Amino acid sequence: MNATLRAHRAAPIALSFGAGLVQAASFRPFEAWWLQLAALATLVWLVLRSPERARWLGFAFGFGCFVAGVSWLHVSMHRYGGMPAVLAALALLLFAAYLAAFPAIACEALGRLDATLRRRPTTRLARAAALALLFSAAWALTEVLRGWLFTGFPWLAIGYAHVDGPLAGFAPLLGVYGVCLLAACVAFGIALALGGLPTLQPAEVVQGGEAVPAAGTAPVLDPTGGIAPASASAARAFGVLAAALPLVAGLALSALDWTSPHGAPLRVRLLQGNVPQDLKFDPGRSLAAMYAYTNEVLSRDVPLTILPETAWTVPWPHTPHDVHEAMVVHLQKTGTAVAIGMPLLAEHDPRGSATPSLTNSVGIIDRTGSIVWRYDKRHLVPFGEFVPFGFGWFVDLMHIPLGDFARGAPDQPPLPIAGQRIAFDICYEDLFGEEIAVQVRRGATILANVSNIAWFGDSHALPQHLQIARMRAIELARPMLRATNTGITAAIDARGRVLAQLEPYTRGALEIDVQGTDAMTPYARFGNAPVVALAVGCVALAGALPVAARRRTA
Repeated sequence: MNATLRAHRAAPIALSFGAGLVQAASFRPFEAWWLQLAALATLVWLVLRSPERARWLGFAFGFGCFVAGVSWLHVSMHRYGGMPAVLAALALLLFAAYLAAFPAIACEALGRLDATLRRRPTTRLARAAALALLFSAAWALTEVLRGWLFTGFPWLAIGYAHVDGPLAGFAPLLGVYGVCLLAACVAFGIALALGGLPTLQPAEVVQGGEAVPAAGTAPVLDPTGGIAPASASAARAFGVLAAALPLVAGLALSALDWTSPHGAPLRVRLLQGNVPQDLKFDPGRSLAAMYAYTNEVLSRDVPLTILPETAWTVPWPHTPHDVHEAMVVHLQKTGTAVAIGMPLLAEHDPRGSATPSLTNSVGIIDRTGSIVWRYDKRHLVPFGEFVPFGFGWFVDLMHIPLGDFARGAPDQPPLPIAGQRIAFDICYEDLFGEEIAVQVRRGATILANVSNIAWFGDSHALPQHLQIARMRAIELARPMLRATNTGITAAIDARGRVLAQLEPYTRGALEIDVQGTDAMTPYARFGNAPVVALAVGCVALAGALPVAARRRTA
């Protein structure tokens, strides 16, 4: 009997964990927006039936999603960082548990409100509306918090699963977190429409082996008469509307064109070196990569050639003489420029270090042979690019070169070239749309990301990163160029469509004309402030609706 009871209680947790795995699969390998909605709707369905276990259901869901979705971190820590496999697995599990706390918070908020409303004379329709508003807002706010706390890790925010779905139409208005809010609303609506709200019963306690009403609880709220006049069908109808309206509105918004061409198209060349990470910092292999990249630059005459992050593993002044001379002669002859990802000496190190610090940078070299413009990475990756306070012991378990960079200045102007203005960002930085929006407000007409996620091997990190870049293009109505070491090197237009891309894990060059744009989307202008205000407003409305409903029925 006890074993059967334990299995019965464990089943919802297991199902929630499985739904989290399905949500991870909606990003990759399936890249299916509807699958994300189905997974989250399953979680909502479970929470509505067991509000007292909401936090654990949310935690199990998040744990399944993040263990599967960011499992590529194990590759970086073990294969390339040299950490023992067991310790790398433990670190991944602990990190996934931390990330799972955020959906647990959102579900706990839903469960607490539902438990409260079950004990009050509230109509089903008011209860459904209040819960939908709270869950949508709580999910969005916890995603925002996850993207900010401890420098932020917004990877796998659910909005990224919708770059090809109807809800992407909201991205120019509210950004990816606005899409998160609306996706949570649709998922809640689906769960409500298909499963309804559980029958409202008084809270129960167990006495003498039997369940009896707890003292002081409200009477049974029978939807067929008495306190709650709204029918179950009304709550289901609300669920249909909550699911359908955002999708329909998103389709309508997708028809709007936020882009406005700026100047003539710029011809660019994006290089993908496919340098294995375990060889990248070997001196001989690093030199070979410089020669290979230089030969690619010399092979074509285009206004701008972009190389990946740390294509050079040494600062430009330390470039071997023959490589330097060959590159400069070509640039002088053609009047072109090259953008190289490389470490550079920090122009200003706020840490006040006595020894010179390096920045993770993009340097622009023109016919003068010197760096005429640079971008220094501002948003650094914990453990990969700086060591968080108190975690030196953890970093010592790995062997990662260039692991402690200085931060770039917070406000860096775009690169002016051939009538366009290019805003660079480096690797992980393109997860932070509000920071890139600052560059757009500074006049950027084209976005360019240089990356090296060879750290994560042949994994689903690469297509996930492409989804993120596509969302940035949609939010900001700017084309996005991606020059990467192992992939995915691509050109994305201002509507988030991939115009061309190179096969991952191959060496090659992608040459394309890119049309800059200069229209300003609401998201580019205001960043995340509107969606945070909207979410807070939804929370306030969720608290007010049941009160208003009780007054009308009093």
